[in-house]
Amino acid sequence: MCVGIALTASAPGAQVAAQVATPGVDGTACTQGVVSAVELDRRPVFDPESTRIGALAWTFRFLNLLHVTTAASFIRGELLFEVGDCFDPFLVSESERLLDDYRFLARAIISSEEDETGGHQLVVQTIDQWSTQVDLGVTYDDGLNFERLEVTEQNFLGRGIFAEFTRFERREIKTRTFGLATPRFFGRADASIALGQGRAGDFFNEFVRYPFIGETGSFSLRQGYGRGTDYFAYSTDGTEAFSQVLVRQFREVAEVSAARRFRDPGNSIIAGVTLTRDVTRFPGVPQVAVADNFDELQPFPSTLPASLADQLRPSASTRVALHLGTRRYRYVEYFGLDGITERLLVNLGLFAGVTIGRGFDLLAPDGVPGVEDYFGRAHVNFGAPLGSSLFHGAMTVESRRESGAFRDVLADADLVAYLRNDGLQSHTLFVRGSVAGGWKASLPFQLSLGGRQGVRSLVEDRFPGGRMARFVVEDRIAFPWPGRSADLGMTAFADMGRVWPGDVPYALDSGWQAAVGFGLRLGLPTGTRNVWRADMAFPVGPTGGSPIFRFSFELNRLRSGFLTPDVFRSRRFGLGAEHF
Repeated sequence: MCVGIALTASAPGAQVAAQVATPGVDGTACTQGVVSAVELDRRPVFDPESTRIGALAWTFRFLNLLHVTTAASFIRGELLFEVGDCFDPFLVSESERLLDDYRFLARAIISSEEDETGGHQLVVQTIDQWSTQVDLGVTYDDGLNFERLEVTEQNFLGRGIFAEFTRFERREIKTRTFGLATPRFFGRADASIALGQGRAGDFFNEFVRYPFIGETGSFSLRQGYGRGTDYFAYSTDGTEAFSQVLVRQFREVAEVSAARRFRDPGNSIIAGVTLTRDVTRFPGVPQVAVADNFDELQPFPSTLPASLADQLRPSASTRVALHLGTRRYRYVEYFGLDGITERLLVNLGLFAGVTIGRGFDLLAPDGVPGVEDYFGRAHVNFGAPLGSSLFHGAMTVESRRESGAFRDVLADADLVAYLRNDGLQSHTLFVRGSVAGGWKASLPFQLSLGGRQGVRSLVEDRFPGGRMARFVVEDRIAFPWPGRSADLGMTAFADMGRVWPGDVPYALDSGWQAAVGFGLRLGLPTGTRNVWRADMAFPVGPTGGSPIFRFSFELNRLRSGFLTPDVFRSRRFGLGAEHF
């Protein structure tokens, strides 16, 4: 089900000759009347009236007492209008979308009624998500895993402040992280800081961003700094006596950016500039893990193969980049795309952007070779409706040219369809096709076909490669019960994929691999954006093997964006016009 909303209405200040102008608080003639009242309807996470089970209703009331509902001052601070302003449907719908973007709100809806004087009374209704989590991180994914101890508060004191302590351990990753973030740093700027310790060393990240405010803002500024050491793990998939090669990688990146947006809301041009300093080193020597034992690493037993040594090039560069993009969006309301009954505002239209830049051998630390290069990046994404169905596509490609040769070519692309029939509204057929690859990488890079975001019948790190194609088909079915207290559904799915060797270490040609399976989906309370999945995947084809049970959050989500994580972690240039 999808419903259009009025983001294609007149831009701020548009005139309607048939109406009598009413003066606003600043004396402006308001052809559509004024905002005469703004009422906030702030609702907690759980609705005790949604169930007839007394014990469950009591539990809902108790949990609501433990939760601080989003503060009225925070909600009012996100609105693009005040009492006495000229009523503008565009600003109302943009305010609704700004609130809807917050993950600690399950829903944000702004409704309007005319009063007896020709003005407009607005009601801002918000429903909170549960924001305090103590997560033991128990998953079942090819075996029982205790991955995470996480204590987070996504909406501290109802003011949108995010605080976390996380201890995460999964394969080569073993980190302890402290983090703090706020979306209201000196006004509307976003700010975050995180520090911690991993298996390979310490890390620190700091970031401040003043974004474009919805479709109305004209300026955006960014400043960030991060440094840290982490392991990059290459899978050998049985081709060697050891299961993984671990490389310690140090990365330090400092960034300052600014952008300007021109033309009308929903049909704009973005121009920006970025100055960065990027340093990469590979301290120590590569190590190996035997039989997935990451706690007892051993020195690499022989000379590094050329394909591995070629990806371990220390470098430093000061780079200047220019960004140019066009953003042509309208927003439409959909229900039950990724969540079972979740409401989602989807951008329909086109974004296309390019980045070009120059790197200079400046400020290189001692012992790290400076790099002079030219680089480029392109990104495009679109959303298009077809009846009640939805199509989405995205592609990102980047490369650089050093000493007359192209290097670090990384690309990934996705085409996604949510196919729906008005006569069968409980079903959504989700279809995704993905391709990804890398060429001549001088930073660590390797793809993998297995794991929870690959072909789901394959264990983690199965079939490493340099280029990949993957296809997913899911029938997502929403059940009409248990009613207003929770969301319940099921899925039947099929995966198919293949990797090709390319020029990366320990790569294989997997041939086509496939899986089929089924699972349950659970969301609590109803309308939540967090959907748990319990899936059973069965291998199909020559590889065979035992079925794999996986318990995790929903992974294929439009709100999170579709990308190939193995490509994302190896990108050298992670900033484009779409990030302002």
